[in-house]
Amino acid sequence: MMKWVLTESDEEAAAQLSGQTGCHPLIARLLVNRGITDSTRAQSFLSSSFSDVSDPAIFIDMEKAVHRITSAITAGEKVVIYGDYDVDGVTGAALLYLVLLDLGAKVSSYIPDRMTEGYGLHTGALEEIGSLGAKLVITVDCGIGAMNEADHARSIGLDLIITDHHESEHLKEYTGKQGDRIAGLPDAYALIHPTLVSPGVPAPVRDAVSVLTGVGVAFKLAQALMGTGAGEEQAQPYLDLVTLGTIADMGQLSGENRIFVKHGLELLSSDAGAPRPGIAALKRVTGLAGREITAGNVGFTLAPRINASGRLERADMAFRLLTTNSQEEAAELAETLDGVNKERQAVELGIWEEARRMARHVDLAETGALVLASEAWHPGVVGIVASRIAEEFYRPTALIALQEGVGKGSARSIPGFDLYGALSECSDLLTAFGGHRYAAGFTVPAEGIPELRERLSALVLERAGPEGFVRTLQVDGSVGLDELTVDLMNEIVRMAPFGQGNPEPRIGARGLEVLSSRIVGNNHLKLRLRQKSGRPFDSIAFSRGGRKGWQVREGSRMAAVFTPRFNTWNGKTSIELNIRDIKKEQ
Repeated sequence: MMKWVLTESDEEAAAQLSGQTGCHPLIARLLVNRGITDSTRAQSFLSSSFSDVSDPAIFIDMEKAVHRITSAITAGEKVVIYGDYDVDGVTGAALLYLVLLDLGAKVSSYIPDRMTEGYGLHTGALEEIGSLGAKLVITVDCGIGAMNEADHARSIGLDLIITDHHESEHLKEYTGKQGDRIAGLPDAYALIHPTLVSPGVPAPVRDAVSVLTGVGVAFKLAQALMGTGAGEEQAQPYLDLVTLGTIADMGQLSGENRIFVKHGLELLSSDAGAPRPGIAALKRVTGLAGREITAGNVGFTLAPRINASGRLERADMAFRLLTTNSQEEAAELAETLDGVNKERQAVELGIWEEARRMARHVDLAETGALVLASEAWHPGVVGIVASRIAEEFYRPTALIALQEGVGKGSARSIPGFDLYGALSECSDLLTAFGGHRYAAGFTVPAEGIPELRERLSALVLERAGPEGFVRTLQVDGSVGLDELTVDLMNEIVRMAPFGQGNPEPRIGARGLEVLSSRIVGNNHLKLRLRQKSGRPFDSIAFSRGGRKGWQVREGSRMAAVFTPRFNTWNGKTSIELNIRDIKKEQ
C-alpha cells in the first residue's frame, strides 16, 4: 500500500505568482514548490536561457587553472585528462580532451580500469603518466579525496588540477578566503569544485552551480579556457556531452544543470549539421535516430551503453566513441557497446535474482539496511542491482562483490536517508569510500562486512523512524479532468526537462469512472476514464495489470495519481494519463 502525500505549498505565494504571470494555478503551485516565488525567477526557470549561466571566474582556483593550462599549451607540454570510468567521468574527460585538442594542446587521456584499479586517482597511474613525459594532469569527476596521490604527483614533478563534484566532510571548512588550503583536501595546483566559489557570489548563483556533476564542472573549466564568460554561446556545442553525463549521474535538474540539459537535449535530438559521429551512431543502433531525445531516452537507452564498457570492459571504448571523427569507427564502437550492454544486462539479471533471494530471507521488520555480499557477483554491475533492490524492498541497500577477501560495494538509498553520511560514520570499517547522499561506493575487508551490516542497519533504524519505510507518493495538487486542456499541457511541457530535482507533475483526481479496462503489452493496465460527464481520457498504468487490473473493472469508480502527457499515434495527438497509483472508490 502506498501513502499519498499532498506536497505542502505556500498557497498565498502560488496565487500571487499565478496572478503575476498568468500561468495556471497548478503551474504556479509547482513553481512555488521548487522555491520559485517571483515572476522574474519563474520566467528564468521556464525559459532556461543560456544567458543565465554564470561566469566560470566565480570558482576561486579557475584563473590559476586556466593560466597553468594555457602555459602548457604554449610550451608544448604533454597534458593528460584523468577521468572516472562512469558516464559522468567519461563524458567530462571527452569534453575537456576535445576542447584542449581544439586549442592546440598535446593532450591524451587516462581512464582507470574499474576491475584492476578501481575508482579515483592512483599513484601507479601517475607514475605511468609521468614516465611518458607529461607535466600536467587534469582530473574529471574524481580527486577530491586524493590527499596522498596529490602529494605523490608533486613529488614526481606533475602539476595536478582536480575537477570534481563529490562530497567531502572537509569542504564544510571552506571559509571563502582565496588561497586558503583546507586541511583534509588535496594540496593540488588547483581545485575546481562546486563548493569552492568566491565568497561574494550571490546565493542564487552559488545554488545554481552547487548541483553540477563531474561533467558540469569540466564544462565550467572549458568555458574559462575558451575565454567565454556568463552566457556566451561558444561552449554550447559541448552540451550534448554535459547532458549525457548529468542525467546518467542523476544530477539535480535545477540551477545550471537544468539549462545545460534543456539545450543539450535539443542538440542530441538534432540530426542536422554535423552531429558527433559517436552519438549519431549510438542513436542509430538504439533506434533513436530521427526522434526527439528525452531525459528518459538518455537515462535508460544511451547512458547504459556508454556505461557498459566501464562496467565490463575498459571505459576507454566509450571515450573513443565520444571523441572519434570517423563515421566507420563510430559505427563499429556503437555496435560493440550495444553488445556489451546486452552482456551487462544478462550479468545484472543473475545478480538481481540471487540478491532478491537473499533479501527475502531477511527479517525486514528488524532490518534498517540490506547489506548483501557474494563472491559470484561482478563489481561493475552491483550498483545497478542495488538500486533495484532498494526500490523493491524499500531499504537502503549495499551490494558487495567479494574477491580474494576484499569487498567492492555499491550502495543506494531511499528518500530521506543520507547514505553518504551514514557510511562516513562507518568509515573505520572501510578501506575507502565516496559518493553522494543517495549513492556511494566503498571498499571493505571481507571480515568487516558483518559489523558494517549491523552498524549501517542500526543507523537507518535509528534515523528513519516508524514512518521511514512507508512508501509515499508525493502529489503536487488536484485538478478536474476538464481542466486538462492543450493550453495547460503546453505550460507543463515548458517545465521540462523532468528528472532528479524537477520531477514530472503528479496530479490527483477522484470520482473517476472506468469506461473500459484491459491488459496490454507486458502486464500494463489500459484504461479509459472520465470524471462526471466530462470527456473521456485514455490512460495507462505500466506494470499494473496484476492485482490492480482485477480491482479496476469497467463500471467501477477510482481515484488516481497521474502525470498527463501528450501522446501522438498515427499522426493524431491527444492527452493521455500516465497512472502512478490507483485507489478504488466505493
